[in-house]
Amino acid sequence: MEKRKSAKRRRKKEKKEPGGMFYLFHPGDLQRQIDGFGYSFSMGKYILFLLAAVAGAVGCGALFSLRWYFVALLAAACVWSLPFLILDGYKQMYEHKRFLDVSDYMEQILYSFRMSQKILSALQDTRPLFAEGRMHQVIGQAITYIERGKYERDLYGEALGIIEQEYGSSRLPAVHEYLCTVESNGGACGNAIDLLLQDKAVWADNVILLQEDKKAARMRVVFSLAVTMVMALVFHSVYRSMPEQYSIVENPVTQVSTALYLFFNILIFRKANREIAKSWISREDRGEAQKIANYCRLVDSYEETAERKKSWCMGGIFFVGAAGIGMLGHRFAMAAMAGIGVLLLNQHKMGYRVAFDRVVREINRVFPMWLMEMALLLQGNNVQVSIEKTIGHAPVVLKGELQKMSDRLKRKPDAIEPYLEFLERFQLSSVLSAMKMLYAISESGSGDAQYQIQVLVERNSKMMDKSEKLLNEKSLTGINSIFYLPQITVSLQTMVNMAVFMLVFLGQLKLS
Repeated sequence: MEKRKSAKRRRKKEKKEPGGMFYLFHPGDLQRQIDGFGYSFSMGKYILFLLAAVAGAVGCGALFSLRWYFVALLAAACVWSLPFLILDGYKQMYEHKRFLDVSDYMEQILYSFRMSQKILSALQDTRPLFAEGRMHQVIGQAITYIERGKYERDLYGEALGIIEQEYGSSRLPAVHEYLCTVESNGGACGNAIDLLLQDKAVWADNVILLQEDKKAARMRVVFSLAVTMVMALVFHSVYRSMPEQYSIVENPVTQVSTALYLFFNILIFRKANREIAKSWISREDRGEAQKIANYCRLVDSYEETAERKKSWCMGGIFFVGAAGIGMLGHRFAMAAMAGIGVLLLNQHKMGYRVAFDRVVREINRVFPMWLMEMALLLQGNNVQVSIEKTIGHAPVVLKGELQKMSDRLKRKPDAIEPYLEFLERFQLSSVLSAMKMLYAISESGSGDAQYQIQVLVERNSKMMDKSEKLLNEKSLTGINSIFYLPQITVSLQTMVNMAVFMLVFLGQLKLS
């Protein structure tokens, strides 16, 4: 598993843009990038886009009465952004196709494997579904790898890893690992495949919903840009209609603020398009992992008595300072320092609460995924062995607690306490219910256990849907926040222009 993940990371690193931020300025490089996505792009079309971008910059410069060198800079900004906007448009179509490929592949290989319970036969049945394209090629490579029979440690894992390296979906490893388990150990697989198909359906539906929400968010950003541009033009027309001695249209500060406002609008539009062009099949933000780990350490190591003493020391310094300033008669400064002191007295509680809430939110997101893996492992293992197998690649918010539970079960294999103590401090009803169910499965006979697993799967389906929606909310945070940026930029530009107008107006009053 770790080997496959490291290979996937290496492949992603190799796919990074080769020439830095300027690599797309050569038309040939842009065309090669688009060709790599499987689409064609002519230089004639690129020239038309280029002329349209320059014409748009010149038009905006004329509407806002910008001097020629500001118009030239604005046109250069449009020309600079154009290759990236074009590439993002094609990348969006490319990511959509990759998502459809992965979705169709997972569904077909699961159905095919149910019939034959052989990975090679399932791959051979799945390949004709893709008449051409990258998925057709990587499935062919996996088939060739198996037929050749030469491998390092795990024939089927390494063969299926070829597909995982090309398509970085978090769902593929779970599907492939289960296929490898059945291929090696045999046994009935109908219920587990139903679970995987159900999970795939929940995932696919929520990915499509996320993309629809992103498109709607981009339309809101475009609408916000248009409305704020109209507002800026209205204010500009007012300034232009004023008598010459009060006019600020030609003022250097006004010219700079207007040019910057238009430049930031270009950046905002480009940022919105970049959000749309992100991967459909890999939505998790890996940069958050370290933050979550820090929050977990803060929650685990939190001792209220020690933290309260630190807060009292910090707050006390400000209270002493406030008293000293009050004796000098500075009442407003005294009130401000006292207010800061009150906040510092409670800073340990506020910091802990923020960390606690983030950890709870992360648990709600990843716990259903872990539980689905448990349901798959329970098809051929007991509860304790299944828990042990999940620890190595468990999410950071679960790994420590899982290790503790596993250690306790080794000491008391028949006790319910290790299950009830799992994530006990967070008091999550969904987790507690699932742990009680796992205990019931561990105590049941084989027949009752299968029934209990089915109940567990049914409960987990709703949790999985909720988890996917939480992930969607995280993915939408970036593009939703962009909506407010045009309002901020137009407000800043208006404030600068009004300040310039007031200075000009007051200057004229002094002269008169």
